[in-house]
Amino acid sequence: MAASTLEPRRDFMRGMVVSCPTWGPIWGSPLMAESLDELGQLGVEWIAIHPYAGVRRDGSVRITPAESTGFLGRAVKLTRDAGMKLFWKPHLAYWGSFAWRGDVAFGNDEAAWRRFFDGYREFIVDQAKFAERAGAELFAVGVETDATTSREQEWRRIIAAVRQVYTGRITYAANWDNLGRIGFWDAVDVIGVHAYFPLANGDSPDTQTLRRGWDGPLEELRRLAEAEDDKPVVFAEIGYNRSPDAARRPWEYEVRDSAESRALRQRLIEVALERLEDEPLVHGLFWWKWIPGDTRFDRDFSMRDPEAREALSRHWPSAR
Repeated sequence: MAASTLEPRRDFMRGMVVSCPTWGPIWGSPLMAESLDELGQLGVEWIAIHPYAGVRRDGSVRITPAESTGFLGRAVKLTRDAGMKLFWKPHLAYWGSFAWRGDVAFGNDEAAWRRFFDGYREFIVDQAKFAERAGAELFAVGVETDATTSREQEWRRIIAAVRQVYTGRITYAANWDNLGRIGFWDAVDVIGVHAYFPLANGDSPDTQTLRRGWDGPLEELRRLAEAEDDKPVVFAEIGYNRSPDAARRPWEYEVRDSAESRALRQRLIEVALERLEDEPLVHGLFWWKWIPGDTRFDRDFSMRDPEAREALSRHWPSAR
């Protein structure tokens, strides 16, 4: 597939989620600096970092103040020294308590709900203060906590509290299948989506099939954006695994490596890069994921894999 010959959109957010093993000290390490240099050569201009708070079944939220970590401040400096912009994207660490972030909920236990929102508000306001000091250009008030969003007034209070301490643009990053159930899109500046939309059936869909597969998701997003006064859409996360199921179940983590699955993955990434940057509705892509250094955690969805690097280098030519 030939790379697009159109003049690149200068307002388009060419992003990468830089992830971490454990709780994130690697973000402030020399390995981060090496990764930022590599990413710049691949045309990446925005970096998303996702500090953690832990959540327990009883609704309590375990918090480490952002400033006290040290490594987050170093991560900001390294990113700025590399000439890149920042998307601050705090996550809830659900491991050991829930199956995934989208399952975080407390049923009819109102005390647990109060405990959760009090703790989460403390966490996200602390992160927003840090993001303001860092000059982060985009901030996520929440990520994939879609089972909590029916508590709309609590989320509106959280967004209002964040706006008191953070002056940049705000988003909520919703999972692809929950976009229509978020009742507070009007309160944020950007519609964030984790874009694991199924695009095709079969083990080896061709390029044209994958291109057509984006028609439905883009139409859904267009209707949503229009209903919110043409609010911009950013793919706060997008990625594909080495798997024959990557087109029909792109959210799955199981790696089934083969020449065919690598080729499919490269087609998926290239089609997304070509189709979405030419779509006026979409204002940016953040690829999941890049972990600095050699690490046993960098198995699935790794954008360091050769086929992912090849796709990026063809479509996001470096200006460096």
